[in-house]
Amino acid sequence: MSGDATARLDGLTSWHADWTGLRVLVLGLDPVGFSVVDTLAELGSDVLVIDDAAPEDLARLVPVIGARLESGPLDAVPDAANQFAPEVVVATDAFAPSHPILAWAEQTGAAVWGDAELAWRVRDKVARETGEPAEWLVVSGSAGKSTTIALTATMLVADGRRAAPCGAGGVPILDAVRDPQGFDALVVELSEGQLRHLAAAGAPGAPVPRASACLGAADDADHSALGLVYRNSVTACVYNRTDAATMRMVEEADVTEGARAIGVGLDTPGPSDVGVVDGILADRAFVENRRTSAAEIATIEQLAERGLAEPHLVFDVLAAAALARAAGAELAGVARGIDAFRR
Repeated sequence: MSGDATARLDGLTSWHADWTGLRVLVLGLDPVGFSVVDTLAELGSDVLVIDDAAPEDLARLVPVIGARLESGPLDAVPDAANQFAPEVVVATDAFAPSHPILAWAEQTGAAVWGDAELAWRVRDKVARETGEPAEWLVVSGSAGKSTTIALTATMLVADGRRAAPCGAGGVPILDAVRDPQGFDALVVELSEGQLRHLAAAGAPGAPVPRASACLGAADDADHSALGLVYRNSVTACVYNRTDAATMRMVEEADVTEGARAIGVGLDTPGPSDVGVVDGILADRAFVENRRTSAAEIATIEQLAERGLAEPHLVFDVLAAAALARAAGAELAGVARGIDAFRR
């Protein structure tokens, strides 16, 4: 890639930058892929999407929004992709960085992004009242993500914020970023695949989350990818303190100076932890004197009334409370969020 081309891509860090005519190849047309195509078409980019089995309902919409679709086998680089000569390739998480088309893109000098990188670059489409874009709280792990991000968003809403869950398995991040009502915070679930695509992201496209969490890592999970959830975290890195793998991720994470590690477990919490003491969910991470005091989040009895007393759900509540508190939520708001939450 030429210096001018690199400089242009480095400058694409705002919805209001000049995306006009940028040649972008989108790899994969699932709901996330379509959100990428729709976003880039709205920005005025020249978009070609390729897929071997595009869903008919989404395929019909591609030309309507001003993009092009090429269908066919993806085990080799299609002629249409070669002729298009993309400046950027955006891949959904179904395509590993080692995929032949992505390897070809790197060889030809095209930048390779995932949908999370594109979403971070255009996150300022709808600003908060302060003029700043929504903060991101990011969550990964092998289990419990959907419940945790939904709980976190509910707690933030109960605390008076405009917040929404999005990401892998739910509303595409780009759809949340472009929602005209705007948000103060997005609670973003990132899959292993999305994190793999973020591995190569430089400063212009690498998210800088207010807080982050990995809820646990199965033995067969890609631990190096999951650990990227903590990169650049500003306030807190929430981790499962009973899981050695996530502890290592936090220890090795490249975070913003001042970010704290916040442990989550079902046992008695230490300073900078959240946990359970005599049936009470306790916060020793965000209280004024965390070495000698703790604050009550909720009781197991209260959680039982809401169907949240199973151990794995108690853990999810604690992780969500840690994320919400890291984002500045008051304990009363967290408690109201637990009361309001419906599975």
